[in-house]
Amino acid sequence: MPRYVQPAAPAPPEAVRVISLLGVNPLRAEILKYLFEHQDGVTSGDIGRSIGTGYRTILVHLNQLQELGAVASNAGERRIGQRVLYTINAEAFDAAAGDLMRYIKGQGTGS
Repeated sequence: MPRYVQPAAPAPPEAVRVISLLGVNPLRAEILKYLFEHQDGVTSGDIGRSIGTGYRTILVHLNQLQELGAVASNAGERRIGQRVLYTINAEAFDAAAGDLMRYIKGQGTGS
């Protein structure tokens, strides 16, 4: 079992149970939660300070989530300064979560 970087504050027990059941990286779950709570866009540093983890670790997860389509950023856009803002792609996240549940229940993925 891989050893994950843990957020500074633990998730509530009911969330820990689901995270453990599905084998979700606890830090990634906190990143996604933070993005859902701040849908106007945040930096990797904002997330890192909030959940008590270095921005470089957060950035690795954000880049992977962006490749998977669950997160978007303004990195490719013209911007002032070096701040990259990340936002959740709620529709893509919800579709992936739905596909996972259908797969687990033996109902295919709907794709």
